[in-house]
Amino acid sequence: MLQLIWLIPILPLVGAAINGLLGKRVFKNNEKLIGVIAAGAVGLSFIIALGAWLQYTFNYGPSHGHAPFVNELVSYTWITGGASVTTLGHDIGRYLQDGLTIKWAYQIDPLSGVMILIVTGVGFLIHVFAIGYMHGETGFYRFFAYLNLFMFMMLVLVLGSNFMMMFVGWEGVGLCSYLLIGYYFDKQEAGDASKKAFVVNRIGDFGFMLAILAIFSTFGTLDFSEVGKAISTHGYAVEAFGTFGLMSWIALGLFIGATGKSAQIPLYIWLPDAMAGPTPVSALIHAATMVTAGVYMVTRTNFIFQRSGTMMFVVALVGALTALVAATIAFTQTDIKKVLAYSTVSQLGYMFLGCGVGAFVFGIFHVMTHAFFKALMFLGSGSVIHGMHHEQDMRLYGGLKKWMPVTYITFMAGWIAICGIFPFAGFFSKDPILGNAFSTAQYFPNGYGKILWAIGFITAGFTAFYMTRLMALTFWGEYRYNDRALQLEVRSEHVPADQGHDHDKAHGDAEEEATAHEHGPGHGGQFFPHESPKVMLVPLMVLAVLSVVGGWVGWPAALGWQGPFTRWLEPVIAKVAPAEHAQGEHAQLPLDKEGHVVIRKVALQEESTGAPEKEKTDPIEYVLMIASVGWAALCMFIAYLVYIKNGPFAMADKIANSIRPLYIGSKNLWYWNDLWDNKFIELMKRFDNLLWGADSQGVDGGVNGTAWLTRSSSAVSGWIDKYVVDLVVNLVGWFVRIGSVFFRAAQTGFTQNYMLAIIIGIFIPIAFIVLTRWFSQ
Repeated sequence: MLQLIWLIPILPLVGAAINGLLGKRVFKNNEKLIGVIAAGAVGLSFIIALGAWLQYTFNYGPSHGHAPFVNELVSYTWITGGASVTTLGHDIGRYLQDGLTIKWAYQIDPLSGVMILIVTGVGFLIHVFAIGYMHGETGFYRFFAYLNLFMFMMLVLVLGSNFMMMFVGWEGVGLCSYLLIGYYFDKQEAGDASKKAFVVNRIGDFGFMLAILAIFSTFGTLDFSEVGKAISTHGYAVEAFGTFGLMSWIALGLFIGATGKSAQIPLYIWLPDAMAGPTPVSALIHAATMVTAGVYMVTRTNFIFQRSGTMMFVVALVGALTALVAATIAFTQTDIKKVLAYSTVSQLGYMFLGCGVGAFVFGIFHVMTHAFFKALMFLGSGSVIHGMHHEQDMRLYGGLKKWMPVTYITFMAGWIAICGIFPFAGFFSKDPILGNAFSTAQYFPNGYGKILWAIGFITAGFTAFYMTRLMALTFWGEYRYNDRALQLEVRSEHVPADQGHDHDKAHGDAEEEATAHEHGPGHGGQFFPHESPKVMLVPLMVLAVLSVVGGWVGWPAALGWQGPFTRWLEPVIAKVAPAEHAQGEHAQLPLDKEGHVVIRKVALQEESTGAPEKEKTDPIEYVLMIASVGWAALCMFIAYLVYIKNGPFAMADKIANSIRPLYIGSKNLWYWNDLWDNKFIELMKRFDNLLWGADSQGVDGGVNGTAWLTRSSSAVSGWIDKYVVDLVVNLVGWFVRIGSVFFRAAQTGFTQNYMLAIIIGIFIPIAFIVLTRWFSQ
């Protein structure tokens, strides 16, 4: 199977080409055929990915020292450049005879193996769900062509063996995101959201490009393995916390790219607006795959990030603050997809927090578990929206567990998982991130780590609160949609443009619409919801199971058994000794034989006799686990009291009024969009206008003025030439021509005439002299 990994991205590309080229004219938008081609291509990719991962994990990896497997069968030289010279790093001035040489080659290792399983596995389930959800769309073929194209680009991103291939996939998923968010191109909000996503991502991509240039300028290669070996071979030490050297600058460029793609402060503003796209798009791109590309990139380049204590802290701090800020915004959102969108931003912050404290393994582990429960909840919200005939305001829901029991039960699994309750998947990935933040000391002082832990701990409770609020307003209590007074209140509420309801475009045939508006006899004109079809429910069931058991592969040793996930990813995490700053300040911390600070032991130790020793677990680990679960459970209970025990709005409105400034700030997204759009963007527009004015009035003015002066001077010169110079020349010629008449007449050829002329010539001056003297007397 390893030799077939090139088929993993190619199959979705073939599916995109078939549906895109033939779907409308040849297939006549046949939904069954188009759906089978699109979902089948991704399903086959998942089967090959699973087989390749099994072969690598149990055969190739152990026998080759867990080195990456690069598919040489279909690899080829993709980009070649002329001879060049390194300008940065340990070997400045080194002549590279081959110059820039990039191969198009796919590689699989523990990290890419996990990612392709997530992308193809969850992607297949979302494709199946979308077949039912997008039923009746005139652009059905176009949607699945875009979706398959996205799968190809995402798989190139995670399977590429070098930075350039990663960048191709990186830009490709950005393009596909633009196409899918703007799928309803006739809706202005969808068009605006797609453009916003595209432009904001380009800001981050600029930093990524600079980092790629710096990497080649330093190491003379863009191959992941070669860059890692070069850094290790030439002994790049950790740049201590508070310093900023070459590794820090490269890491900064990479992280700027990650903040754009993975929606971190300050570039997170595009992701909530992206909910204007169809719900399956939200589930696939903005929960399970594309937005985690930044986490994947940071983990893939951990050998760079680990050599900058400053940037490790920046990654952790930005992640923690993003998690907190997004959670506080989610409190006041009423659109079910917007709540899940800000929840996604918050969970992405947790992933970066994990990477920033050195727990790269658990950052990727949270990518996996988050893909399960967040894809489940996005698809569950799609099921709710479908059953509620595309209503997205949770204030008009309530009591849906009666009408949509399967959606409710499966959604509940995702809710408990994201709240971090044992033994659901979220607990096993979120708790180790918080634990490592609490104990970290390798890259920056431990006191800072405890502050980061406190932020993450508080955010975990906030997450449990607003997700319980979502459950309460959607599934519990009384059904509220037929409350006409509430409908009028909701509809008349003034909502800023950036917070408007992102209704998926209504689709479906007349029979579905009639069923949605009159669910059974005797209901008159009232509206009652209905359960989704099986093609939409089966993916929910599978994801619900994964949301429960998907985290067990990372079971902590403190609970009696060590899950294998951490051991799977250990080979891709560089072994980097702490900076001298950390060693000196934290000399009391135990170091392993490779120089790591021992933070939380997860592997069995062996005595000199070779017998396994029972793992020694720090008691603080149990305290942190209990505190985390207890805090989440308390916040869930508080949310239940606020939204169910005392009605859905009564107590909530009292609390909102008592903290009015905070409520308004959260409702208005802490004015960050306003600051970005009305201040920063407006400032940039003014700056652009200033540059345009300098260009049009200064540069163009100078050029145009020079041209005008040249034209004017040439006109004056032409006039002088024509009316002065030419006039003098012509006048002389005229006199010569006129004079020539007289002089020609005088040339008769007769001697007597010439003698007469001589006599007259002598007579005239003599006569002049005589007359002058005569008159003077």
